Amino acid sequence: MSSSPIARIHVRGIQHNLDLARACSPHSQLLAMVKGNAYGHDMLGLASRLQRVDAFGVARVDEGLQLRAQGVKQPIIVLHGFNDSQELEACRQAVLTPTVHSQHQLDLLSDQHSRDLPVWLKLDTGMHRLGFSPLAFQAIVDSGEFNVTCILSHLANAENLAHPQNSLQLELFAALTKDLGIPRSLANSGAILGWPESHYDWIRPGIMLYGSSPANTKLADLRPAMTLTAPVLSVRAVAAGETIGYGGIWRAPENTRIAVLGIGYADGYPREVPVQMPVWINGQRRPIVGRVSMDTLMVDVGDLPIVPNERAEMWGQALPVDEVAALVGSIGYTLMSGLTARVQRELVDE
Repeated sequence: MSSSPIARIHVRGIQHNLDLARACSPHSQLLAMVKGNAYGHDMLGLASRLQRVDAFGVARVDEGLQLRAQGVKQPIIVLHGFNDSQELEACRQAVLTPTVHSQHQLDLLSDQHSRDLPVWLKLDTGMHRLGFSPLAFQAIVDSGEFNVTCILSHLANAENLAHPQNSLQLELFAALTKDLGIPRSLANSGAILGWPESHYDWIRPGIMLYGSSPANTKLADLRPAMTLTAPVLSVRAVAAGETIGYGGIWRAPENTRIAVLGIGYADGYPREVPVQMPVWINGQRRPIVGRVSMDTLMVDVGDLPIVPNERAEMWGQALPVDEVAALVGSIGYTLMSGLTARVQRELVDE
């Protein structure tokens, strides 16, 4: 669809990044995180193409059900677990493995006679988001009442190697789980790359699969996984001193030409962009000017030979998503997972 933004998903690039994660921890099983539509990369399209995946990780029960309906046979771990009896029954029927992180969920397991259901048990080692306190965790494990098949926790600062909380969390997790004989999982992307002692039985690569650094810095071995492009809708001359777009916030300093691109904040492109935010068009970086609109934005292309239906790269091979994210004070996760359904996904074997 030439009038729509297109996100080209580079399947081989994602597979390369997945294999890199496995190489970092060759003795661990790999849980590929595909929540949030695989961080915007088409969860259902990718799940059938990725190889050497031991299990898939999602946030919500409905994501797991979508994968099962797609024919995925690998184990599926639901990180939020179930929130009511209907979701608990759905986990049992679809053979989804829920994470249990609250007393409410333990009560549901007991009330629904589902204590035998395999679950992952979440220990809060310091992130204080989801999970049981050390005392509550110890009581659950000692009771032996539930079918805990893995213990997991989450590092709050894995991407910052100098942060003192990492060592505290690592030590606490090791102390509380070392003699239980239950598989363990702690390493997200940042920990896979920076904390080998966190790898344990299961690693959980997420953002690194999609070519973005967890620390928002470029890693040479990661390959870009998405190239987002938008079509040129029109090209028009603008005289020096004229303003363009809503609010007239940009005034042409000289005679120039403006290309209008068919992408805007309704597609998930950030509305607030800094002066000189670039796009890649016709082999050059050219700045976005004026205010980003719902469906369009404008680029000062000067005397470049730009024509309608030509495509501009918003991020990807020539313009790294982490660089674009840093310019708007965000992270690659947010930009890629924030793309809406109006953006056409196109999986390519490259």
